[in-house]
Amino acid sequence: MSYIPVTLNHFRAVKAWADSSDAQVDLSVRTFNLEVKLRNRYYTLKPRFQVSNKGRMAYTTQLVKDVTGFIGWLPYDILSWDISQDKLLFKKFLKEAGLDSPATWPSVDKAEGGFLVKHSAGSFGYQISGPYRNAGEAPDAEAAEVAEPEKKSAGVDFAEQFIAGTNLKVWFWGATAFYAHVHGYPTVIGDGVSTVQALVESRLARIGKTLDEGESNGNMFASLAFQQVRLSDILAKGREIWIDFRYGRQYASTSPTAESDNDLGRVNAHVRQQIDAMGVKAGQESLRRFKAPVLYSVDGVVDEAGKVWWLEINSNPILPPDGYPLVFLSLFGAAKKR
Repeated sequence: MSYIPVTLNHFRAVKAWADSSDAQVDLSVRTFNLEVKLRNRYYTLKPRFQVSNKGRMAYTTQLVKDVTGFIGWLPYDILSWDISQDKLLFKKFLKEAGLDSPATWPSVDKAEGGFLVKHSAGSFGYQISGPYRNAGEAPDAEAAEVAEPEKKSAGVDFAEQFIAGTNLKVWFWGATAFYAHVHGYPTVIGDGVSTVQALVESRLARIGKTLDEGESNGNMFASLAFQQVRLSDILAKGREIWIDFRYGRQYASTSPTAESDNDLGRVNAHVRQQIDAMGVKAGQESLRRFKAPVLYSVDGVVDEAGKVWWLEINSNPILPPDGYPLVFLSLFGAAKKR
């Protein structure tokens, strides 16, 4: 299901708010700016777009040739937030805030137990290798450069404790959590006859992809190895294994929908408490930095015991359409009763 990047869902959300508030809203086709007027206040909201750059996802504020989707209007320009640009700085923030995050080590040889190799300035799940069961499985620096030859962004590599669980991504406006995705890892299930390779190839074929030894599937091969599974193995009937651990990698086709896929109301009370605690601490930090509520998202993983381990924060995420009422509330205040 694809809800957030569907442009009409953003129009529907803005229109619903405008209708309920009796606001005037005008769209400039040339700039895609949204001009909103209500109760003698006037704001210009600026667009964000999703763009494909050499097969990888990125965001832009301009409607350029490679744009593949619209991802929302916000009342400010691109933000620069140090804890969103450096994962290690975010971990320092988490420690000081009393929030949980996986352990880290400055190098692979110091890692204990299962781990990932990450780049402190990476984003969108790129520049992550692993998971590895031990240091002997991780590629050396020279091999890593061959596997991922493009120039890395500023930052350093480090090892991070790998905690298997359920992916969690939460969107906040200021201190308020308003949207979440909760995704299990994509899996294949054995039938007692097919090899792991056949099962994986069948799943990939559904989305027009193939199994190859390139960097694009590096995390898949590492995930199988972490579970001590080989491509030539035949899985017992009913045995389920996961083929990736990163958020957003579902290996399944999606279709546009007008129905919100917000999971926030479906998380249990313990997880919700941890989400709200993140909102309090990150909301305070964002307000100190920007002096007004802003949009950000935080990625984490929920382990079997229901503990949330926070991984990284994004200061310029996609805006789920459900967030517009909070944005407009900050700009115009509560709607007057009729």
